[in-house]
Amino acid sequence: MKEPKLFITLEEVVAFAVRREEIAHHLYKNAALKTNSISSRKVFEELAHEELGHMHSFEKLDMSRAEQYHFADHPDMQLADYMVDMPFREEMTYDEILRFAMKTEEQAYKLYMAASNLTSDPQMQKMLLVLADIEKGHKQRIETIYDEHVLTEN
Repeated sequence: MKEPKLFITLEEVVAFAVRREEIAHHLYKNAALKTNSISSRKVFEELAHEELGHMHSFEKLDMSRAEQYHFADHPDMQLADYMVDMPFREEMTYDEILRFAMKTEEQAYKLYMAASNLTSDPQMQKMLLVLADIEKGHKQRIETIYDEHVLTEN
């Protein structure tokens, strides 16, 4: 019985990661355009800019850079653990977009971790672990914003 694979090549992994960052960039960019709050707009613009940077970094990602990657120690606030999944809607509020983003980043992290456990290719596994770590960092950033701008204001 063949082991199931989510990705066949490193190029597929990178293309998938780039597409995810592109979607996140558009989400935050649109959220910035729709909000009436200046502080919310600033946060969403920062997040959109970060995702665009990640997208360009992922496009340039190669194994030599993945081999040199230093894994970060991301403190996990575990806020996403207490959030329910929600579908994307155009009219989402500030806190709904942050909750949606937290869950999206958490799911991406889990996907890359699961995929890394399904491959026997050490290079593929390393690349997937790098992507998982980056997504974990995204989740931590959004959890911090949520904690500072939503939880402390309510």
